[in-house]
Amino acid sequence: MNMHIKSHDTAEIYDKYNQKSMKTYSIPLILVVSEDGIIIESDECAGKFPDCFNSNKDNNHISRLVPFLTKVDLLEKENERVNPYLRFLSRIGHHFEVTGSNDTTFFAELYFSDIIYHKRHLIMIMLYPIRHKNSH
Repeated sequence: MNMHIKSHDTAEIYDKYNQKSMKTYSIPLILVVSEDGIIIESDECAGKFPDCFNSNKDNNHISRLVPFLTKVDLLEKENERVNPYLRFLSRIGHHFEVTGSNDTTFFAELYFSDIIYHKRHLIMIMLYPIRHKNSH
């Protein structure tokens, strides 16, 4: 059998494979982060990550939860918006490695939004954990 697969077909095959093998949780972990990366607020789902949230300010940096964020600035150089590179990675469905409680790691999709609250620029991060179809 001779198959003639074109480049646009491979993208479709890849998408179908990913839809079968992975599922994104529908309820995200929502974090509010300061311009300097400190997690200042989280929703009730944060209880799933108790080791990441404590009174020690150094341990509440977003890069402790998402190590990739040590390699890239959260904001543009003018500090007016979330870094366009991070927005791009979100749009293409990049899977970020996340360090959860007890240093377990998993992957998640992250979405970034700018928030102005009492004249302060904050970043809302919605973190959607990825699970493989066979995981429970």
